[in-house]
Amino acid sequence: MSLDLTPHLRPLPDNDEILIPSRQMPAYVGLSQQTLARWRHEGKGPEYVKIGRLVAYSAGAVRQWLEQMRRASTSERPNQAVGSINRY
Repeated sequence: MSLDLTPHLRPLPDNDEILIPSRQMPAYVGLSQQTLARWRHEGKGPEYVKIGRLVAYSAGAVRQWLEQMRRASTSERPNQAVGSINRY
């Protein structure tokens, strides 16, 4: 029997307009709610929507952010990444 240590992430919804509440994001990206909250404060991570107290991420914004994280090698800098898009 083999031991599978890879995280089991949920696939993103096909519809880019669907909003994913921040409390559900760890299931999609493998990061804790606390990390995502800190990144929002620091201006990092996927773009989000805030409606009152609700923080949510559109599936499209998460998909775009994940594409920006794609790397060809471990020595590659973020701005050299394949398909990299800078937000700033």
